[in-house]
Amino acid sequence: MILTPNELRHARSLEEISSNPAIESRCGNPEELGVKLEDLLPLYEHNPDWEDVIIDDDLLDCALRFEDMGAAWHTKEDFPEILGEFNLLHFYDVFDQSSGPPPLSDSSPFQREFLSQLRVFDNTRRSGAGMLTYIRMQPAVTPLEIWYEDRAEIGTSPYPSYLIKLDMSYCEYLQAVTLTKGTYGWQYLYTDVSLRDPQLHSEALYLQNMLEVFPKLFPAYDYAPLRQRLEARL
Repeated sequence: MILTPNELRHARSLEEISSNPAIESRCGNPEELGVKLEDLLPLYEHNPDWEDVIIDDDLLDCALRFEDMGAAWHTKEDFPEILGEFNLLHFYDVFDQSSGPPPLSDSSPFQREFLSQLRVFDNTRRSGAGMLTYIRMQPAVTPLEIWYEDRAEIGTSPYPSYLIKLDMSYCEYLQAVTLTKGTYGWQYLYTDVSLRDPQLHSEALYLQNMLEVFPKLFPAYDYAPLRQRLEARL
């Protein structure tokens, strides 16, 4: 089966992780492919959870067919410490989720409705680290919002304190994964969160180390925009 240009970028990025002598990794299998997203849509057009949710052309074009596109990794002892992980779900598994994250006992009605609209598409299942990224099934909104969940108190009212909206689309998120390789905390580069916050100390250190090491490990990529984002948050 012929890969799309975006799929080729992700397969190449996974190979860059698994073959790099500076990195210890556990990687998925990019040879297992599912169906295209547009071929799934008729199966779910009567699913009330997705009623009036817009799947725009950009999302259709960039969506991946991989059944196991992910990696958990860390740099080896001779290099600055960096940890990372991603696990990008096939959109079938996004569609197939019956509910969003469970609300807390003190969640407001707004928060309960908001949480019911979230569906995981990136997780840290290999390590169990607990970070999750969601796409929001909000009717008549395009592009669909992307939200990140961490153990830190990162959100603002009226949203749950452990969730924050990312300033990027689904396709931009996928592109950033090939650049960051899933370095822990990279999502904060696309928020207005200050990485001086003590609860984000580890993430700030990983990102600083990433931007010191990655230009040497992965010279084909331009890390200048990420460096500017990091500097703006330190």
